[in-house]
Amino acid sequence: MQSSKFLAGLCLLAFPLLSAAQTPPPGGRGAAPQAPARSPFLISRPVPDNASVERGKSAFVQACGFCHGPNATGGEGPDLLRSAVALRDEGGDELGPVIRAGKPGMPAFPQMSDAQIKDIAAFIRTRQQDAIDRGSYKLKPVNTGDAAKGKPFFAANCAGCHTGQPNKGKDLKGVAAKYDEAVLMGRIVYPGGRAGGKAAVKVTAGTQTIEGHLEYLDDFEVALRDASGEYHGFTRGPSVKVDVEDPLAGHEKLMKSFNDTDLHNVLAYVVTLK
Repeated sequence: MQSSKFLAGLCLLAFPLLSAAQTPPPGGRGAAPQAPARSPFLISRPVPDNASVERGKSAFVQACGFCHGPNATGGEGPDLLRSAVALRDEGGDELGPVIRAGKPGMPAFPQMSDAQIKDIAAFIRTRQQDAIDRGSYKLKPVNTGDAAKGKPFFAANCAGCHTGQPNKGKDLKGVAAKYDEAVLMGRIVYPGGRAGGKAAVKVTAGTQTIEGHLEYLDDFEVALRDASGEYHGFTRGPSVKVDVEDPLAGHEKLMKSFNDTDLHNVLAYVVTLK
């Protein structure tokens, strides 16, 4: 009996699957096959021919670059790498009518041939794919500062914490042997990572005192996680005392006055700490 019920259940489960598989395509069994949908992923589409891209770049710069910038990233006109029309385009099928007819604020180019428009579309498509493919990005040298100027700036603004003494910031001796220049630059700007560092906090509420890592703080609430991982939240008020020791406060303060020259000079000095 149980075996019969089991088989009946399988049949019921299979029925909708079979029905879906046997459903005729839109338009009936005799309908012509529909064109495949365009891939929404630009990076998965064919890479345009290099010669077409070069011709398209030349034509684009001459006819469109004064408005959309030489790299199609915008200027007087919009950024075409994010244009809905350009993103949908395939071989100039959507860009062509706009180029030839123009639009408010954009001149018309009725003389453009199909081949020229296809080349321009190839150039724009390549620029879009380059923007999407982060693996193709190449970091330029970041160590362009003067270490001799960075050393006194570091001594005046950073050494007070980075001494290696207890309760002070991390000793940076040997740091350049651990990280490359781009990573070191990132650690100067985002020392705790983009999510921020974990400040130490002590909250005293009446007779209760809890210490741990700060999770949240504003004018109304404070929350922390203690050494065991337990989460504690408090409503701030006269009876709640909050003491925060943020190891990254110095970086935050410095970022408000850092200029580009100071930043690269400090990096150049930190790179010498091997």
